Amino acid sequence: MPSRADLLAEPAPHTLHLVRYGWHTALLLDGPSMLARSSKLGADFHDHKYLLVGWGDGEYFVAAHPPWSKAVKALVASDYPALQVGGRDTNPPLGVEARDSIPLAITERGYQQLVAYIDRSIAAGPDGKPVYLGKQADNPDRFYQATGSYSLFSNCNSWLAGALKAAEMPISGFNLTASSVFDQAVRISALQKEHAASPRTRPQAD
Repeated sequence: MPSRADLLAEPAPHTLHLVRYGWHTALLLDGPSMLARSSKLGADFHDHKYLLVGWGDGEYFVAAHPPWSKAVKALVASDYPALQVGGRDTNPPLGVEARDSIPLAITERGYQQLVAYIDRSIAAGPDGKPVYLGKQADNPDRFYQATGSYSLFSNCNSWLAGALKAAEMPISGFNLTASSVFDQAVRISALQKEHAASPRTRPQAD
C-alpha cells in the first residue's frame, strides 16, 4: 500500500476522480481542462463539465446489453479493445454512489502525462483520425477503437492503473481487479488529505 513518503512534494492543483462500477473502473476528469490538453478529443466533446473515460473489450463495450458470453470471450479471445468517453454533468456520475468516486490530486506535469496516455490509447486510421466504433441507442458516449490488446491480464483495471502511473500516482502491484486499484486510490486520497491538512513548518526567527 502507498505511504506518505510516496507522495510528490510539489503542488498538485488538479483533481481527477477514480470511479468504481462494480468490477469496472473509470476516470472522471474536468472537461474543459482535459480538452485543453487533448489532441484527440476536442472535435467530439464541447461544454461538458466532466469527461468519463474507460477502457475495455471493444465488442463487449459497444453492446448495449452484452450477454455474459461476450464477457467470457473478451477475457480469452478479444478481437480489439475500445476506449469509452462520455460527457457528464455531475460528480459522482449518474448511477455511482459518492463512496465510489475517489478524488486524487495531481500535478500539472502528471495531468499532461495522463491526457497523453489517454490520447495514445485511441487508435488512428490510415488518415490519422480516430477509429470510431458503433453507438448504443440512447447513449451519447463515444466509443473509439483503442490501442493495445484486451485479455484476462490486460483489462480495464490494469489500463486504469497505467493511467494513474502516468499521472505520477504511487500505484504498485499487479492490478487486475477493481478492488486492487480502488483500495490504493482510497489510501492515496486519504494520505493527500492528511498532507494538505498538516501544519506547514515555518522557519523560526533568530
